[in-house]
Amino acid sequence: MTYELLIDGILAKKGLKGMSEFQFSDLVKRAAESGYQHFEIALDLFQVFPIPMNIHQIRILQDIKNEYDITYSAHLPFLSLDLGGPNKFICEGSVNAMIHAYNSILELEDDVDVFVLHPTGETVASVINFIENPQIQTITAELFSTNAIQSIERFIEETGINRSKIAIENIEFPFEATMKIINKLGVKLCIDTAHFLGGFSGNHDLLEITEKYLDKTVEIHLQDYDDKSLFSDHSALGTGKNFPPEFLNLIYQKNFNGPVVFELTKDETIESIEYIRKNAPQINIPKVKDQPFY
Repeated sequence: MTYELLIDGILAKKGLKGMSEFQFSDLVKRAAESGYQHFEIALDLFQVFPIPMNIHQIRILQDIKNEYDITYSAHLPFLSLDLGGPNKFICEGSVNAMIHAYNSILELEDDVDVFVLHPTGETVASVINFIENPQIQTITAELFSTNAIQSIERFIEETGINRSKIAIENIEFPFEATMKIINKLGVKLCIDTAHFLGGFSGNHDLLEITEKYLDKTVEIHLQDYDDKSLFSDHSALGTGKNFPPEFLNLIYQKNFNGPVVFELTKDETIESIEYIRKNAPQINIPKVKDQPFY
């Protein structure tokens, strides 16, 4: 479920009334009918938009999962949040927002394999990018990491969530600091390919990172990085300059069995699937219908 779909497909055409009448389960069922095998639930959108997520919707999602044999993950909120920021009140509020989001789908928890989490937010990214001295940048990242660890620990304690279900995504924050958070908390990694390709997580080679950390990885966000695109880190595979097709072979050879998520529009997803078929034909891609999600 993308912002384009909500804003252009529903809000612009039907207004707020249409948004409140929107049935999230209709979208999931349509995706399942189209041939997709996994659906990541973006929990941010239920806090930003007046979209109902109640026990009735959850029961339907469970029925869809069983009928079509699909799997779910959930992306915890990150808009306006900062678990590692310098302001303790923002950190506390960010944890509260995540707890609220988690509790909103508590009855679906057993059906969700992975909860993706951003350890820091835009404030931390701005501060890190503003600092030019590498030594001071490292020290600052350690301070923000400590805040993030405390925030995530509180989230775990208050929800009782299984640590192995939490996957911290590499975002606009030094990857070395991200791994320290993961190792300290005993949680998992979510690899976002575009964030590595775009240098968001530091100067790292995607293939080397994958080779080294795939055993700690439980989810992959698979997309290209195109600096000429408005949403540079959410581009179809093959549209950027640096995506290595060897990445596909690597996760295939290592039998990665976690969810692989396209954070893309429908058309970009179809384009990416065709890229995989062409560049990694050994991978068994499900037959996906090119039809609207909603």
